[in-house]
Amino acid sequence: MQPLDTVFKEHPTKNSPAGHQHQLMERFYRLLGLLMGLLMSVALQAQQPSKLNATLHRYWQQTPVQQRDSIQLPILMQGDLEALRPLIKQYGGQYRYGAKDIAAVALPLSGLEPLLQHPALKRLEYREAKGHYFSHPEDSIMLQHNRVLPVHRGQAPLAQPLLGAGVLLGMIDDGIEWQHPDFWAADSSTRLQSIWDQNTYVRSYAQWYYGYGSEWLKTDIDRYQCTHTPGAHGSHVLGIAAGNGQATGKYVGLAPKTDLACVAIADGNQFLSGFVDGVHHLFSWADRLEQPCVINSSVGSYSSGHDGKDLYAQLVAQLIEAKPGRALVQAAGNARQSNFHVRVNHQQDTAWVPFAYHASAGKTHFAWYADTADLHQMSFSLALLPTAGNQPLAQTRTFRVQQFTPVLGGLIHHTEVLFHDAQGQPVTLELYIDQYADAYGLEVAIYSATDLGTWRLQTQGTGTYDIWSDPDLLETSAILSQMGGHYRTPDNNQSIVGYWTCAAPVVVVGAYQNRTHMVNYTGDTVNVGTVGYPVPGIAAFSSVGPTRTGLLKPDLNAPGGQVMSAGTLGALRFQRGLPFSNRLDADGWHWLNRGTSMSAPMVAAALALYLECQPEASWDVQLQALHRSARVDGSVLSPVVAHPNTHWGYGKLDALALVEQCLVRGCMDSSALNFNPQANVPDSAACQYVVAVQSVSPSTVQLHLAPNPAQGAVQLTYQLAQEKEAQLSIYNTLGQLVYQQQVAQKEGSQALQVSGWLPGCYIVVLEEAQQMPLVKQLVVVPTTP
Repeated sequence: MQPLDTVFKEHPTKNSPAGHQHQLMERFYRLLGLLMGLLMSVALQAQQPSKLNATLHRYWQQTPVQQRDSIQLPILMQGDLEALRPLIKQYGGQYRYGAKDIAAVALPLSGLEPLLQHPALKRLEYREAKGHYFSHPEDSIMLQHNRVLPVHRGQAPLAQPLLGAGVLLGMIDDGIEWQHPDFWAADSSTRLQSIWDQNTYVRSYAQWYYGYGSEWLKTDIDRYQCTHTPGAHGSHVLGIAAGNGQATGKYVGLAPKTDLACVAIADGNQFLSGFVDGVHHLFSWADRLEQPCVINSSVGSYSSGHDGKDLYAQLVAQLIEAKPGRALVQAAGNARQSNFHVRVNHQQDTAWVPFAYHASAGKTHFAWYADTADLHQMSFSLALLPTAGNQPLAQTRTFRVQQFTPVLGGLIHHTEVLFHDAQGQPVTLELYIDQYADAYGLEVAIYSATDLGTWRLQTQGTGTYDIWSDPDLLETSAILSQMGGHYRTPDNNQSIVGYWTCAAPVVVVGAYQNRTHMVNYTGDTVNVGTVGYPVPGIAAFSSVGPTRTGLLKPDLNAPGGQVMSAGTLGALRFQRGLPFSNRLDADGWHWLNRGTSMSAPMVAAALALYLECQPEASWDVQLQALHRSARVDGSVLSPVVAHPNTHWGYGKLDALALVEQCLVRGCMDSSALNFNPQANVPDSAACQYVVAVQSVSPSTVQLHLAPNPAQGAVQLTYQLAQEKEAQLSIYNTLGQLVYQQQVAQKEGSQALQVSGWLPGCYIVVLEEAQQMPLVKQLVVVPTTP
């Protein structure tokens, strides 16, 4: 067996004969590298982004040819969809859906090569990422913090309560406790329109469109035929957004009148494709119901280039942009205290970033990202360091992306044996270099049978790049903190999650503290605060932005530190059986949790309230409204950090200020000269009428409403001027039509049930040809329990 110090013969002492030979060889390789750079400079001008990413290439390469027909992957495809769609079927795949130039398809590996040759194709992506639920194992205080109670009550200047009626609130999470009373209506029917469980296959309820999982509809749930396994995380999240207090009258969510739909996200490698399918599924449900839709995501992955340029982020953005009245709200993540990021900004200098050996994976591995123009001005190498000291035991040659020859689809894949260790085992370097959009993603892996020491990335040149790496968050190597010299220290900046979180149309939410005390199930008042983090202040876990491209995220914060909400029936029963629980509320139906998972659904629900009065608002209008209405207090403002910033975004959620932005004041009297059909707040002082009219006969149309105010029903009695058809219309004070009927007889009377209507004022209009419209006000009061 060779001693370890005889293995690394690449770096003999400087003054030995072998050392002089080594210096000559180093000079030769340096000159060769410069020559290669010059030879490739012309080719670089025409270099195109890769047509597939590393994970997809790895599957194709490692699968035997005879098995490629049988392995089908969910892939995102970019290009001319009209030209590519028939090819997917031709190659044995399935076209699922698309938006603009990106589509979700299922394709066998055998169809990869012929599809890559087609000029209409720009790119294929299949990625794998570990999904995270952004909560810590750890009200209605949250309604007070977010100023929701005035919205629920219809407090001035609102004309009527806003509770989310007519809006679909979708959730992508680990599932939903569909039997919890907070998700059922007063008539004992479920508020859930659909539960799609991507992990469970029940033949009678198979989700045929996407080809995996099972879906239960409202009728199935009402009949208790649903066999979906509830998710504790998703139940808590949805209760915050939309619980209606049916269980005990406590802990009502921000939008308790919304319709609901849930996607239980796929586990494992299908997480990313399952998420995008889930977004498409929920928006499609809203289209079917003809409702605006807000989706909450309290799940995500810390991987990707955090730039919104991958196809997953692009397709999610395109689905949001496809129609007004759509929104996706995303939890920022809980990585505030994790130093797993490094940003290197080169100015004609050298930088070192060291990595630990990842024993469970048998390699040292990480990924780094840079804009195309920046990476073209940089070179890099990898060096193996001893336990102590910075003198390398072994070092690769210096690389530039320009020197590599692309393989399948323009992707760069390079592998080489660097040396053999003391036991004769090979130490192998593998590089994947993927050029996507105007950026590069580089995956580096050095395989070794044992831990040989620290490998460090060494870069030289001009430009900027970013690295995210962590064994727990990303299942990659830990970035080590080594001070001095050219070393760069890891930090928690840009610690938000990746992919669609970094797309402009997605609303990203951080968290601040919510409560410090609770009364638990045994009746004791217990402290649940976080030491060092007061209620108004940022949460200890709330991730920091921005994106790699500098886009400001998170957009705003909401209270996510210790929030009370629904749980699964099994977990609640277990908590009730404990002799002491600091998580279970005194009512036995709700418990505490914390995380940006808890703050995101508050913003999602607030947007549902906004869309109730502005259902046609586009994503950019919604985002501007959130930014403008965010509350800025002493916690948000800082003498050292500008506003807005990467911790708080634009500030704290303020639901009342948000919905006030959808109010349009104006004359709502249709008989006035300046009647404003867009107005949803009456301004009778602004109405202008004709003072004197010649040769116009007064209208003989009559309309009586009794009783008025009405509680359960109102009797409408009318008389027309002539035997002609007229139209009876009723509008709420938001200007939305709630009832309409054609009137064909000259006189008549009918009862109209209003027991299910929201309390408030309504405008009743009776219009007959050649007559002035008759306008009356109807007041609906709550039904007595």
